[in-house]
Amino acid sequence: MTDRSADIDRIMDPDSVAIVGASTDETKRGYQAIKTLQKGGYEGEIYPVNPSAEEIRGLEVYPTVSAIPGRVDLALIVTPAPIVPQILEDCADTDLAGAVVVAVGFGEAGEDGQALEDEIVRLANEHGVRLVGPNTSGMINVHQGLNLVGADTVPEGNLALLCQSGNMAISLFTEAATRDGVGFSHYVGVGNEADLQFHEYLSFFDADPQTDAVVCYVEGMSDGRAFLEQAREVTTDTPIAVLKSGRSDVGKRSASSHTGSLAGDAAVTDAVLEQAGVVSVERSDELLSVASALSSLPSADGDNVAILADGGGHATLAADALAERGLSVPQLTEETQAKLKAVLPDAASVVNPVDVAGGTDDDQSVFVDCAAAIIADPNVDALVLSGLFGGYGIRFADQYTEVEIEAAHDLADLADEHGKPLVVQSAYEGFDTEPHAVLRENGVPVVESLDVATASLEALATYGERVAAADESSDFLLTGDTDATETITDLLSRGRTQLSELESKRVLSDANLPITPFELATSPDEARDLAAAFDGPVAMKIVSPDIVHKSDASGVALGVDADEAGDTYDDLLAAARDYDLDAQLDGVLVSPMADAGVELIVGVVDDEQFGPVVMCGLGGVFVEVLEDVAFRALPLTEADARSLLSDIDAQELLEGARGNPPVDHDAVVELLVAVSEFVEDNPSVSELDLNPVFATEDGVEVVDAAITLDTDPAVPVDSELVASGGTTDD
Repeated sequence: MTDRSADIDRIMDPDSVAIVGASTDETKRGYQAIKTLQKGGYEGEIYPVNPSAEEIRGLEVYPTVSAIPGRVDLALIVTPAPIVPQILEDCADTDLAGAVVVAVGFGEAGEDGQALEDEIVRLANEHGVRLVGPNTSGMINVHQGLNLVGADTVPEGNLALLCQSGNMAISLFTEAATRDGVGFSHYVGVGNEADLQFHEYLSFFDADPQTDAVVCYVEGMSDGRAFLEQAREVTTDTPIAVLKSGRSDVGKRSASSHTGSLAGDAAVTDAVLEQAGVVSVERSDELLSVASALSSLPSADGDNVAILADGGGHATLAADALAERGLSVPQLTEETQAKLKAVLPDAASVVNPVDVAGGTDDDQSVFVDCAAAIIADPNVDALVLSGLFGGYGIRFADQYTEVEIEAAHDLADLADEHGKPLVVQSAYEGFDTEPHAVLRENGVPVVESLDVATASLEALATYGERVAAADESSDFLLTGDTDATETITDLLSRGRTQLSELESKRVLSDANLPITPFELATSPDEARDLAAAFDGPVAMKIVSPDIVHKSDASGVALGVDADEAGDTYDDLLAAARDYDLDAQLDGVLVSPMADAGVELIVGVVDDEQFGPVVMCGLGGVFVEVLEDVAFRALPLTEADARSLLSDIDAQELLEGARGNPPVDHDAVVELLVAVSEFVEDNPSVSELDLNPVFATEDGVEVVDAAITLDTDPAVPVDSELVASGGTTDD
């Protein structure tokens, strides 16, 4: 097998290309591909391949790839799907690095198509050829003139695009073509990811001098875990922005636990991508602007954003938009306010948002004076200039254009001098004015929408935070089954996949998790004796591997006195039989009543794309109604656990609402890390549910637990294989 990273270099930056399926018919892609390469200025060798032709557009035609006398780096295969296997067979003794398989009719087309896809992957691996696609629109190296797509509106720039939809790629190409300062270095239609997958392109883009940021449109990743691993390594130098489609609840899979039901596609994807340093974008109209800002601006050191506006409406709307995205609009220092008052009229607001109140109408250089004062403020991490800047020459008088051009140069210098991002939102963005061109040429984004401007600022703040924490975050490497418990091994050997609460608590207690004390009663008399042995009222719960949500079966009784425990035992068993006559009933669990506190849920679910992820949030019986939860991918570091805890919306509860003491954050963090270690040691655990977990100022206590096993767990990613550029299927 050849060096996989070297192969990718040859694929992305080839010195020679074979067009397999080349055609003399000008309407066919096999003709258009050659024409596009020639007209696009591609300087490498072009080898048409067609057994029935001799010459196409002045080029000698070869019957097969193996008949080409020179080395071929890349083949564009534009034949029908059934012919692809024989083409790959022909490449057995060549030094072909990669093939772009355009045809449809593979894995996306059903069982027969999947069998054909498996066959071409087998042949490609056997002959040392990497595949792009199949079912791809192609690929482009814009700076090299290598256009294997045929799109003629792809502006040159510094963004690399990985895209799973040809139409989406065309949309982004078209959008970029209408905007100054936005363009592409590379495009890859990843298609079905049958061989080359999303993560395998990242290292190339990271090393590519023409690429400053990576843009991804993702419908589904074949190996999301590998993407997290690779992204974590890349994002410290090369930002990555991802737009993930399929964000609705329709995509949720059925699950037996609360954790599984809450693990929606978007919730998990956004959280784990952010954990890896990737910026997740929710709207298609924000994607290019966010990526462009990440590529040209310094990241923000925090989330404190100042607003400089030439109207009260823009100032207020900007403040609202920032607040909605969780960004802060801090008060400026007295020194900064004094500087602003010295250059603005009395009617101006100088607290933040700063409204110049007409102070720039006759002299737009006042924007520079204001921005200089604001951007130097220690309370400010970023600045948004909102309103009409760049359009004063259109709105008022032509002579203002020259003033704005000079002001644009000065504004860009200020941002560069202070190392703080500046984003300009202007109502005149669509007019392509010269002041805006100056800003863009100097790396300052200019956008029309406040929402897009604030999305860019949020991305810069998020990216800055994640890069700063990269060394303390997870490496996403799962070590595998290192210390599986005997109980889990035994249950799996007997075909059991659902643990009862008793079994779950025993396993977790053995792993030293803070489980509330518990005993099993198998008769009314035993229930009375156990209740009497505890100090005070007890909680009693039915024990059955077939009844996961015991409250739904009236299988829980709280605050039971010892003299009531026998009758309660009988009542709980009767209710369980009414709920499910066939359920296995092992008895009743007896535990002391736990101290009141904030009810949390802590859980783990095995996500189809990213593997095991841990969840924490507000728990109790209404957990699905509240949906105040956050996620991170395993394995968790302490920093990951603290970040996860900070993502819960109800921070006021954790900090002590209405005079209550704050919960012990350190204890919650320790529990999250312990859960992560437990699941990593037991990869057969597909779902784990700890709900409720009572968190108090003195610690945490797990009151209820449920574990679901998978008889065929996913194989952990091999870190050495990933480092070598391979895939988990090799």
